[in-house]
Amino acid sequence: MIALAVLALALVGGGMWYRFALWNASLREAIPEPVRQELQLLEAAPAENQARLRQIYGEYLYGDYFAPDVIREDMLIFAGLVSLALPLIVAGGVWVSLRLSRQLTAVALSAGEIAAGDFSSRAQLVPHTPPGLQNLATDFNHMAERLQRYDRELQESSAAIAHELRTPLTAAIGRLQGIIDGVFQAEPGQFDTVMRQLQQLTRLTDDLHLLSMAHIGKLALHLSEFPLEDLCRERIAWAAPSLEAAGMQVRLQVPGHLALLADRDRIGQLLSVLIDNALRYAATGKALVLRAEFAEGDAILLAEDRGPGFTQEHLDRVCERFWRAESSRSRHAGGSGLGLSIASAICVAHGGDLTALNRRDGGAQIRMRIPLRSPAA
Repeated sequence: MIALAVLALALVGGGMWYRFALWNASLREAIPEPVRQELQLLEAAPAENQARLRQIYGEYLYGDYFAPDVIREDMLIFAGLVSLALPLIVAGGVWVSLRLSRQLTAVALSAGEIAAGDFSSRAQLVPHTPPGLQNLATDFNHMAERLQRYDRELQESSAAIAHELRTPLTAAIGRLQGIIDGVFQAEPGQFDTVMRQLQQLTRLTDDLHLLSMAHIGKLALHLSEFPLEDLCRERIAWAAPSLEAAGMQVRLQVPGHLALLADRDRIGQLLSVLIDNALRYAATGKALVLRAEFAEGDAILLAEDRGPGFTQEHLDRVCERFWRAESSRSRHAGGSGLGLSIASAICVAHGGDLTALNRRDGGAQIRMRIPLRSPAA
């Protein structure tokens, strides 16, 4: 629109200047030859010949400039130029408005479909629109994609939560009912079975509470400085019986001087998730490498296994709650499907992030970025 306005001003101003140039040239052509030659000499040094210049200008050139017929002619030419510029402004304005409105209309239509519950709707990118509007449509589509992912996760997790809660609860109720009916004897072994089911429920509700608090940014962190290597060795020792039973070797490559200012218990929980995840889904590889490195003020913790890895289309879903890929995240392997979701939430709460990759020589790599000095401090 600014360009149209400048173009219209240039058309009107240029036309009036051209009209004045023609008028001035015609007046100079009518000046007698001796006076014209004298005028050329005087205009070569105007500051020294102002009086004579005014006399010649008034007598031969501009004396009639404000005459009614001259003013009338100027106004007619000005009106003609404006009448030429107006269609240009209108046509250009309509063209620009259509370009703007098409992109805005596409966003509005998609917004209406999303408001009606169709989270798969996306705003079409209209070509040749201003970059700002294209960025608006792109950001809107990203927002819609996240809404669709959250909606899908909510639907899937609701069903999964019901199943995960019902299974141990049904088992515990059935065992207790059997004891009440005399089917099972009221002995410590039976109560231990019930207790294990109730503990499973407790772990699940604790995990869900952690994810809920992390989602709203309210996950409490108790910060302290500690060596990461010591914590890794501690968690590996905790899991030693399971690792030995699976025949899995854990190799630790963490610098001894690497210290984090973070919540030690939460980072320990993250490490336990990584070890448990490898035991459940990558035990066939018989190897797990935990290594850490520095990167611009962050600690990068890598967990690399030799298991089946992730299919390419599932890489962006590994941190969704209750998600399992059919081939490598079978429900029969155990677990609730919350492990990597919890690990990711702990990383985010510390100002970092978690991503999943496939290794070139086979297996999966879980990459966690944790600031050496947590923003929460």
